[in-house]
Amino acid sequence: MKNTESNNGAIIWVAVIGAVVFVGLFRFLLLGGVALLGLALLGLLVWLSAGFITNQTRTARETASPDDDEQPLPAPRSGQTSADEARAAGASNMRTAWISWHLRSLPPPEDSRDPRLLTGTLSVVPQADWDVERLRTHGRALWSLRSSARRHELLDQLDARLDRVVAMITDLTDTEFDTGLGQVNDQYLYHPDRQVRTAYLEGGALGVELIMDAVTAARAQAREDAATKAAAEALAQQRNAALRALRETHHPTEGRDAHTSWDEQARRIDE
Repeated sequence: MKNTESNNGAIIWVAVIGAVVFVGLFRFLLLGGVALLGLALLGLLVWLSAGFITNQTRTARETASPDDDEQPLPAPRSGQTSADEARAAGASNMRTAWISWHLRSLPPPEDSRDPRLLTGTLSVVPQADWDVERLRTHGRALWSLRSSARRHELLDQLDARLDRVVAMITDLTDTEFDTGLGQVNDQYLYHPDRQVRTAYLEGGALGVELIMDAVTAARAQAREDAATKAAAEALAQQRNAALRALRETHHPTEGRDAHTSWDEQARRIDE
């Protein structure tokens, strides 16, 4: 009897221990499975994200404009001067030589950031009665302000005024400008490319035409100024005559009244 109870007790303990072990294993397996499942889901999420980013990058590259990362690199300069540059240099050299010839000297540029000096110089309009030295002084002042005029976007206006001043000097002086002085740039004149040399000579001819246009425009402006001055003087004479006539219709009346009063006073004294 006792053996039977002992066996039953052992069986119960074995069952309890087995249940405990089973529950422990079950919890371990359950927690481990959840952990493994979480890791698997995390890996799947990372993989999907990487694929999405890759597809977006590929699409952006395929639809990118030529101005983005696939923009071709600019071709390196060959170092050979183009004909257009030579033509522009020829015209500029001719005009500069013409200005330098008539101004006698070109002052260094004044890098002034104050626009008042520039606007004050441009406000001085050259007159027909100016002599050569006064015109040269004004022309040198204009030339020295070209850098400031370029900064303040007034270079075209200043160059037009400078051309007018030099054109006025051209008409007042007897010395002739030698156009050969306007084409002495060896970089273009003896360039190995024949087209560049030809373009530089064509630019010099264009510069001469610009000089002729400047002189013609200055003469037309002088005639217009003279006509305006004559019209202003004629109007002034007409206005002065009108005011004089008004005074003549007023002063004689005052004089006649004064003489009448004087005569009346004289008669009273006689009486």
